[in-house]
Amino acid sequence: MDVPKYVNWFVAEESVFIEKNVPITCYKLDYSTNPDVLREWALHIRRHYESDEELTESLDATGMTPEEYLRTYVIPQKQDNMGPTSRSNDFTEIMVSDLLEFVHNYTVPRCKQENRSGKTSSEHGTDIIAYRFYESSTRPGSKDELLAVEVKAGLSSDSYDPIYKAVVDSQKYDEVRHAHTLNYYRKELKRKCQDKQAAEIARFQKKSELDYVVTYIAAAVISRENIPDNTTIEINGKDIVLRSGNKIFLIHGKKLMDLAHDIYERCVE
Repeated sequence: MDVPKYVNWFVAEESVFIEKNVPITCYKLDYSTNPDVLREWALHIRRHYESDEELTESLDATGMTPEEYLRTYVIPQKQDNMGPTSRSNDFTEIMVSDLLEFVHNYTVPRCKQENRSGKTSSEHGTDIIAYRFYESSTRPGSKDELLAVEVKAGLSSDSYDPIYKAVVDSQKYDEVRHAHTLNYYRKELKRKCQDKQAAEIARFQKKSELDYVVTYIAAAVISRENIPDNTTIEINGKDIVLRSGNKIFLIHGKKLMDLAHDIYERCVE
């Protein structure tokens, strides 16, 4: 997958914490309204829902134009029941996935938005799965790392509440839910003939045979243009009891729900 140009708009900020000086990996999305980059971003998002090859087949089968087909069957619309919520959640998960893949160099399977039973129907399971091999996929070892990411969207608010909810929910690790997500991704990747990545996922289904590191991530995206230096986001008491190796990610930027709607309208072009 090519690196989307918008990834260059992530600006790292290093002085945001939760209580007890636990650092947050914080990024400001310092974006512009460059139409070429926004169109590319929209294409990148649309391909999470339906690939170019699948879209061509769908248009041949239905006789519809790309805009008619995508608006009717694929891309959540503002007027749909739960359409804005679906846009917000998907936009947030895709942005966090891009950050993990293109900035932090993890492999992130992209299966969750594809072939839904409805435009706003989300697949259950762990929000994002990501992984990295310590040596290589052909030499798996105990230092390989799997990320289990809990994501919360706050595109319509400047509140820090989504990061609080992500931190709290990331502690409620459900091994069965996690295992089902891995299995679903492996099967979806096989269906798409992405056999190499399917085999990589299978490696992480064999923890009892060859152990690996599991890192739990809490991630949130909020619509706050600026966060002052040395900001502490207060999360009290037992809510901040994090596992060893936990990481917290926060992305913020101005009017992100407006940005999401702008990009999603371009997804049908």
